[in-house]
Amino acid sequence: MFWQKALLLVFLGIVVPLAGYGLYVHYRTATQIVPQIRETLVEPYVRALQAGDYAAAYQQFTSAAFKAAHPLAAYLEAQRINQAEFGPLAEVVLQDSEPFQSAGNLFSGRRYYWGGLVWRGQHRETWVYWEVVREAGAFKIDAMAERFHERLDPRLF
Repeated sequence: MFWQKALLLVFLGIVVPLAGYGLYVHYRTATQIVPQIRETLVEPYVRALQAGDYAAAYQQFTSAAFKAAHPLAAYLEAQRINQAEFGPLAEVVLQDSEPFQSAGNLFSGRRYYWGGLVWRGQHRETWVYWEVVREAGAFKIDAMAERFHERLDPRLF
């Protein structure tokens, strides 16, 4: 009888509040953060790429960790390859089935948002995975990959 009460107290005192907090985080992300990511990161980034201003897109919209992992020369080469494969960039839209979601790691303290985009060029389209972090008060691209048959293939977009 004692163990049943102890388990009930643990459930009510720890599990229920954590579940409630998780629901709050996902609601806040869906209603506030996702529109901010779309308006302040995705749309201006796409406009810069469409204008051919790749260096500015790299400087303004990628995180310090992204820049450390991918120098500007590699990023510019990836954009040249994308242009050849996909054609001129027509649009990039958030995937309805996979909007940006809050994620993080309790042990490292790293907080980020991950989500799917549809990358549409004039020749073809693909699904793209992004990880976004908040850096210096702005959302920045931290990682990219092409989503292909339930796996992520490293690729810069």
